Amino acid sequence: MSGGSTDRRLDGRVALVTGAASGNGRAIALRYAREGAAVVCADLRAEPLADGFDDDAPTHEAIAAAGGQAVFAACDVADGAQLEAAVALAVDRFGALDVAVANAGISLKINDLPDEAFADYERTVAVNQHGVWWTCREAARAMIAGGRGGRIITMASIGGLVGIESGVDYNMTKHAVVGLTRTLARQLAKHSITVNAICPGYVRTSMNRPIWDTPERLARCEALTPLPRLGEVEDVAGAAFFLASDDAAWVTGIALPVDGGYTAV
Repeated sequence: MSGGSTDRRLDGRVALVTGAASGNGRAIALRYAREGAAVVCADLRAEPLADGFDDDAPTHEAIAAAGGQAVFAACDVADGAQLEAAVALAVDRFGALDVAVANAGISLKINDLPDEAFADYERTVAVNQHGVWWTCREAARAMIAGGRGGRIITMASIGGLVGIESGVDYNMTKHAVVGLTRTLARQLAKHSITVNAICPGYVRTSMNRPIWDTPERLARCEALTPLPRLGEVEDVAGAAFFLASDDAAWVTGIALPVDGGYTAV
């Protein structure tokens, strides 16, 4: 649990992070815990993905080892009952839910649409779109019931902001996430709940491992990114911390690119 501030600016907050075992979700959960939040780490399994770039310890164990508060919730975000249970765990264990990060997502084998398998499309939509819907709905219900406002953060993508030639199913779901975010920001404002999306560019995670393992693809992504490096999970975690912090109290309905300038050109 290195990097980031040590001001503990999320002391007293309770956060749920889906897809917390690996990649961006893990980095967000670790950052929140370092800032003082109690964290429910929700994922299909506690262990990080074997093909990623993460340490071996499950996220909730890494948080506990550093003196933080965390618990693991086994959760398939495509199953609404499991999402409801994860939210209930946050409230039952820590007394409230203040921040929910709908981070869990998948990217299956990429084909052009004429060669796309409908089963892959269905699974991508189930996780990336329905899973975010379930997370937002259950989090909103808990936050409204709690009566102290809250922060909902969705994980979109540069693929939800601009047209990218590959990954039609993935990109379609991320456009849907941006639309959901903007609509919920309007709906939930009266409850003092902010709703914002983060749109990462090319970040070094297990999902993007094929890019890092293929020099020509890596070089192409680097050429498309104006800043002189690609992203790290800590870049995304920093944005997620900002949106959960008091500094973002009057920020809602945005789709924030964290992409090294990719969408600026």
